[in-house]
Order: sequence, then C-alpha cells, then structure tokens
Amino acid sequence: MAIHPPLVLALCLDGVDDEALVRAAKPWFARFERIEVWCGYGDAAARELAHLRERHGRPPAPPPPPHRERDDPDREAAEAIAQKGVALLRSEGSEATSRIFGGADPGHALAEASTPDVALFLSSGHRGGIGPKSIGHVARFIVDHAGGPVILVKL
Repeated sequence: MAIHPPLVLALCLDGVDDEALVRAAKPWFARFERIEVWCGYGDAAARELAHLRERHGRPPAPPPPPHRERDDPDREAAEAIAQKGVALLRSEGSEATSRIFGGADPGHALAEASTPDVALFLSSGHRGGIGPKSIGHVARFIVDHAGGPVILVKL
C-alpha cells in the first residue's frame, strides 16, 4: 500500500487566534494542493455540563428537547469565522475555500469530517505546561480521533 501525503491543508479556526494561526500555517502552504478553512460548531457547553455532573457523582440531566433555534446562531457564527479566515488567507496571497461542519461539538464535527487526504492545522489552546492536559479539550479530541494527520501549534 502506497502512502501519499495529504492534499489539503485545513486550517481549523475558532475565532480567537485566527490571524496568528494563519501566520503560523503560511510556511506550510506550498506543500499542499489546496488550502481550506474549516470551522466546526455544536453544543460543547452541554457536553461539558454532562461531564461535570458525571465527575461529581450526580446523575446526568435529562437531555433537552431538540432545539433547532440553537443551531442557527452557532452555524452563523461558524460561517462568519470561516469567511474571516478566507479573507485572511487571501490577504496573505493564498486562495482558499471554507467548509463548515456541525456535530455534537466542534471537536467531534472536525474529527469526523477529517480524512487521510486532509491535514488539520490547529492551535493547542492557551494552557501552559506539557503533557496531555497542556492542550484544550477540543484540540485533544481532534488529535486523538482525527481520520488524518494533525499539525498542532502552540501560539
């Protein structure tokens, strides 16, 4: 089986460190056929609350009824972040497209969408130190579950 390098570099933006992440990714651009801006959205707060309840020995709260109204603002925010990322890449001289992924939370959405042909480029968050707890929970989930290579940078 031949191993081939990924064809797409997907910058996973979160709306916080977008400019710094684009600058950090710029040296990698020439290695890929295509550059894409990826943004995931979902209800991370509900997952975190369930984790905290479980950790403290409380039974999980009953799931809330499906709420379509919540999806639209999350999706709109993700689209705005992705469009800002595309504009940043174009200002750096690189053509890019954007893709939005919804799921249980942003980490799950991005990890499920990844394939061996896509290298995910993401920030590790703002935690200090070294080791598994030195990166944020979304980045940790992506590193552990992505379907392709992950390039993780500390900004």
